[in-house]
Amino acid sequence: MVVVSSREFRANQRKYFDLARTNDVVITSRAFGNYRLVPLKEEDMLIDETKLDAKIRQGIEDYATGKVHRMKEDESIAEYLERMITEE
Repeated sequence: MVVVSSREFRANQRKYFDLARTNDVVITSRAFGNYRLVPLKEEDMLIDETKLDAKIRQGIEDYATGKVHRMKEDESIAEYLERMITEE
């Protein structure tokens, strides 16, 4: 783990961004606390609160209007997923 002050981080950002690929980098600040620098991976999903709220509201509306996929009693997960894909 590498611990660095916010001043040192600002002065050498490129160095610490590169270092964060293989090490934990902690940035300390008296005024704002401590932060850990973590590189994002392709599978990491970022979504803003407005878009998330809209997706949740749409899901609730879809459920209320019956726009849902229900698994049949004797259906396997693979069969259920295949049916979902083909019904759309």
